[in-house]
Amino acid sequence: MDQQQFITAFQGNYERASLYFSNSFDRQLLISLACKYTLANKTFSGVALENICAEIDNAKSREFSFQLGSPSSYKLAAYLQDEKDIQQAIQHLIDNDKILKSNKFKSNHYRVLASLFLQDDRNLHAKRAKQLFDEMNGHQPFLTSNEDIPYVVLLTREENDIVQQAKTMVQYYKELNKHQFQMGNHLQALAQILTIYSIDYSDTLSQYVVKLRDELVDNGVKVKKYHYPFLGLLALAATDDYKINEIVTLHTELCTLKAFKQAKDYALIVAIQKVIRDLLELQSLVDLSNASKLDMLVEVAEIGIDIFSIFPSGVGSIIGDLFN
Repeated sequence: MDQQQFITAFQGNYERASLYFSNSFDRQLLISLACKYTLANKTFSGVALENICAEIDNAKSREFSFQLGSPSSYKLAAYLQDEKDIQQAIQHLIDNDKILKSNKFKSNHYRVLASLFLQDDRNLHAKRAKQLFDEMNGHQPFLTSNEDIPYVVLLTREENDIVQQAKTMVQYYKELNKHQFQMGNHLQALAQILTIYSIDYSDTLSQYVVKLRDELVDNGVKVKKYHYPFLGLLALAATDDYKINEIVTLHTELCTLKAFKQAKDYALIVAIQKVIRDLLELQSLVDLSNASKLDMLVEVAEIGIDIFSIFPSGVGSIIGDLFN
């Protein structure tokens, strides 16, 4: 859909979500849901979402960290909306969560989100994810925490040199910090995302991220630390000047909507997600051989708005509730 169609659809989904939830939740949940449904070309339905939440509550195990009616349950339900057999999908999620638990990942909302992304070799995949998590923790113990769990699962779908991958993350972190990227969890997430391109450090990719940030700033867009992971996605999606202009234009239009009246920083995240989705859909048609990495970028973009889309207040508190 073009930008105007996207804006109209987003506004409609936001209004439906706002009407359904009334004043029960903050603006972040409404924006997150409206963005997810709009990007999927779907119309928000609170009743349908509530039914999935009820299915989750009926099936969940004691260790499954979700409370019916919480923002976290609605966000998880939105991820499951396209499943043909909801009960089977939920049971698969619970089984995956147990596998992550058996590999010493602590029980929390992030572990449940990560359960969505375990591959078919899920026992081996979970072991790879824990190895990467531990390796990261060895290098950056004050930064590595529960919110990294979904990323380490996504980043270990294929067998790689875990030690090298963790070292590359640290190198990106340090190099980007030299270019006025603020230290903290968001910069760490950006460094993690860049290893999707390669587990070996690329100075060209690092400079590309800096260039993308500077171009947004030069166009009058404020780039803050919770936007960092999305800059990484723009770099991996080979965003050019034309697409940056699209982001700037869409960002400006979104800022005029009621949804972003008190949350203009979300507008940049939503604009980036829209352009990334367009880029990846185009690239997947052109380069079928690279489909798996493109699919991964779509998933990282989808969880990105849930993990890093609200104003964090320090290590360990990036998320006020699930994925946030």
